[in-house]
Amino acid sequence: MSASFEAIILSRFFTFVVGTDAVPIVVHEAAVADQSPELTALTRGKMSEGLAAEARWEDVDKETFIRFAQFAYIGDYMTPQMLIEPTEIPPTIVTWDFGCVKKAGKKHFPEPLDPIPAFKSLSYPLPIPRFNFADTCDPTVAEGPSENIGEILIIHASLYILAEKWGIDRLKRLALFKIHKTLSLFNLDIPKLKHVIEFVRYAYERTPDLSTKTDGLRELICHYVAANAELTAKDMMFLALIEEGGPFARDLWKLVAPAVKS
Repeated sequence: MSASFEAIILSRFFTFVVGTDAVPIVVHEAAVADQSPELTALTRGKMSEGLAAEARWEDVDKETFIRFAQFAYIGDYMTPQMLIEPTEIPPTIVTWDFGCVKKAGKKHFPEPLDPIPAFKSLSYPLPIPRFNFADTCDPTVAEGPSENIGEILIIHASLYILAEKWGIDRLKRLALFKIHKTLSLFNLDIPKLKHVIEFVRYAYERTPDLSTKTDGLRELICHYVAANAELTAKDMMFLALIEEGGPFARDLWKLVAPAVKS
């Protein structure tokens, strides 16, 4: 059962010393302990952390912990708005004899593909209950001069990774919901692939290689890549990632292999 607001406010203070620069952040013990049995043991157990009301999380940076604390108190977390650069449509010149000719001198990329229906239709249910005005935390997108797609995806992934380590099922499901929605908010094109590659590397380096099934975040990534195979198969940086082999190439093949016709 979730702790009541009164129980949270009246609980003792617990200090988390986070990041390599050892930033102390104080929260109410009940807000954190309520999230999982693992965190209950950490904050209320008989180990040194529980007795001292202090724990060191060097592998969690300050920004990630603040978002985790926000989730612990209100059931959701906020991120910056995702920015994407406007898609350029190559201009044309109509000539008398030669039809339409592209202007020279400016580099253009293939037009982005529409969001893949098969990926957008995947279901990542939103865990409930949520904060009454939690819609203010929903992923959104706007046009801007500098894209931050990779930053936003890694923010969500960092929360998923923390949740996976400490058994916080609701936070894992919320992060997956937000990652899926974020990936569905933009049309993937060649320039944006670098953000996806960065995201794949970050997630695969920090999520567990399970023996009986594929980790939830890894599975979502493979679905997204497979849904955009027409584009990813043409990009040299992405193909270099595949050539490295390892768990990502294995998981991707396990997903797409059943669809390959003999």
